Amino acid sequence: MTSSVTDKAARLISGFDGAAVPREALHSASLAIRDCLGVALAGFEEPVSRIIRDATLTPTAPQEASIWGTALRTSVLDAALINGTTAHALDYDDQNRSMLGHPSSVLVPALFAVGEAEGLPGRRILEAYVLGLQLMARLGLVFGQAGYDKSWHPTAILGVLGTCASTAYLHGLDYETTLHAIGIAASEASSIKKNFGSMAKPLHVGSAARKGIWAARLAQAGLTADRQALDGKFGFFEMFNGRAHEAPDEDWTHPLEILKTGLVYKQYPCCGGLHALVDNAIAMRAQHGIDAKGIETIECRVNPNKTTYLDRPQPKTALDAKFSIQYCVATALIDGAVGLEHFEGGGLGRSDVHALLTKARVTGDASLSSFGCVLTIQMRDGKQHSGALAEAKGSLKFPLTDEELEAKFCDCAASRLGATRARELSGALMTLATMPDVSALMPLVAP
Repeated sequence: MTSSVTDKAARLISGFDGAAVPREALHSASLAIRDCLGVALAGFEEPVSRIIRDATLTPTAPQEASIWGTALRTSVLDAALINGTTAHALDYDDQNRSMLGHPSSVLVPALFAVGEAEGLPGRRILEAYVLGLQLMARLGLVFGQAGYDKSWHPTAILGVLGTCASTAYLHGLDYETTLHAIGIAASEASSIKKNFGSMAKPLHVGSAARKGIWAARLAQAGLTADRQALDGKFGFFEMFNGRAHEAPDEDWTHPLEILKTGLVYKQYPCCGGLHALVDNAIAMRAQHGIDAKGIETIECRVNPNKTTYLDRPQPKTALDAKFSIQYCVATALIDGAVGLEHFEGGGLGRSDVHALLTKARVTGDASLSSFGCVLTIQMRDGKQHSGALAEAKGSLKFPLTDEELEAKFCDCAASRLGATRARELSGALMTLATMPDVSALMPLVAP
């Protein structure tokens, strides 16, 4: 038996029992929120972050919510836009494999903007995060790979619906009003993969965060939309996937996706699709004592769906390099690391990296999973080294520890706040579940 996707989504949102969310899920949500804030602070000085602040902030805006990394405040909608764009500026934010995108960078800026403006408790924010991820992951399982292959960016397409869900929950919208909120959000969904490697990609995220809040608030104010906007002829799924879908008749509230599929945390500030190759290159360099100067050729084998947007033999900008297998693998083989410094300052102009990346070629291999890779390095002295990796560290199978995640946060946040303030903020974020008002956090988010 099946039912409409819109109906399943609205029932999930309007009937969500936040009080029943287990402690383990709340802890996972706290980790995700902290990671998102950290990478946003690290991305504060990125050109796209400066541009979106300069273009959006006005002295007449209502002083409702904070701009992370500053003492400035603006409207809820503009705070979500600015902080969401900044959170994705480095492409260092987490991922969820059911939705094939980045959940936290679209959810967290929206939740904190609404939560700060309305003085909501931290527990309520964590519950809304779990719900937003739940909806995006469930829709992602229905959405599948087809929409992604057609060029749509799921973080924005599904993110506007997830943010709408979280906001609807925070505002206590009933089933009927939620149906209209979903319809409004469905019409606001947009983004194209062609913009990967450009400033427009992080803008996708900030825009989705803003529009999700807006959709829920418009519905709350009485604006109506089609009550089955995700389904049928001319609906959301036909538009983005080429055909209508039906939702299996199953409980969308269990299991919780934050515990089932969970989150993939990034060790490197670049596209997650090439992290297995970076892990592989660093491990092979250490294992075989590879000297990059002695490399003749590098073959990078990945699933064919990765080659379409990650095969970039001559990256021109830092954002472009974040999506270049050749650049990231060459950097990993030379330095044994890929960090923020490799995409900043003069990192992109290094002659040794550019000399090596010209020796790398990318090959599609349908036998590999979406997350796996094979790296083969031919040396000038005739030796050959080859290594395969099923997936990168940071997934549920190979998780980063809580300590490693804290170290990543402190490293990111210290760039804007300093080491002492970063550690203080890290500790405070892990007490969200008992925090009476999330606005108490905001003084710690400014230097």
